[in-house]
Amino acid sequence: MLKGPRVELRTIQAGDAPLMYRWHNDPRVASEMGMRHTLFATSMEEERTALQRIVATSSEQYLIIQLKGGRPIGYASLARIDLRNASARLTVVIGEPAEWGNGYGKEVTSLLTNYAFNVLNIHRLYLRVPDYNQRAIRCFTACGFQKEGTLRDDHFHLGSYRSSHLMSILREECQR
Repeated sequence: MLKGPRVELRTIQAGDAPLMYRWHNDPRVASEMGMRHTLFATSMEEERTALQRIVATSSEQYLIIQLKGGRPIGYASLARIDLRNASARLTVVIGEPAEWGNGYGKEVTSLLTNYAFNVLNIHRLYLRVPDYNQRAIRCFTACGFQKEGTLRDDHFHLGSYRSSHLMSILREECQR
């Protein structure tokens, strides 16, 4: 378990399916992620099956829990861990819109960045963020991530094609 000043990250469990289902099927959350609503589980059973697969294959999938009150507010992961090239993909999702803009994304990003570099010995951490999610771009930039490039028109969002940015941080760029 990873712990910061206001949140702790605990491994996602099969019993978290109802939370994940709610977040994945909230159009506001899916929109901020740059995902089409239909990419996520359309039934609770599909969510349970997907979560069981995640639990069975990876321990780097975390539920974000507020320390004050113990309430889950989102999830985060280190995925596509490539030990040969020492790289991994970071995902941070604050699933409770009421908590957007409160600094939780930055805290979780810092926790997982430090964990990736100092425990997993990762050299490069990368992510993808929709170009219209300025809140997330500011968060990742504040945590030291740099824009590497743009995936032009890589997803359809609210009636038009939109782009995503690829961002990354290298171990030597991370403030420890």
